[in-house]
Amino acid sequence: MKKCKLLLLVLAGWVGAASAQQKDVLTDTLKTPTVQCEKCKKRIEDYMRHEDGVLKINVDYRKKVTTVTYMTSRTNIENIKTAIANVGYDAGNVTANEDSYKALPLCCKKPEDGGGPPKKQ
Repeated sequence: MKKCKLLLLVLAGWVGAASAQQKDVLTDTLKTPTVQCEKCKKRIEDYMRHEDGVLKINVDYRKKVTTVTYMTSRTNIENIKTAIANVGYDAGNVTANEDSYKALPLCCKKPEDGGGPPKKQ
């Protein structure tokens, strides 16, 4: 009987720990309106793979949204927006870092700055 209770207690602890870990992971989608092309996608995804707490990121440059899965114990959505801004792109309500934006290739810049995908003739 004591062994049964001990086993039940251990099992309950396992279930509790597993559910606590799942709550630690969150997926958010944020607007990235200045993402123009596949190069932009690659640049952001490569940079964000090194960010602490970011588990998965997918940039959809056609829809101009970024979906990110992250550990809430290590980062938050504001830190993620700031990291994307540091790459040179607007993210949600955070504007791109000016120096990083200037360093982007022309195809990755806003159309009003002469960038964007090549125009079809």
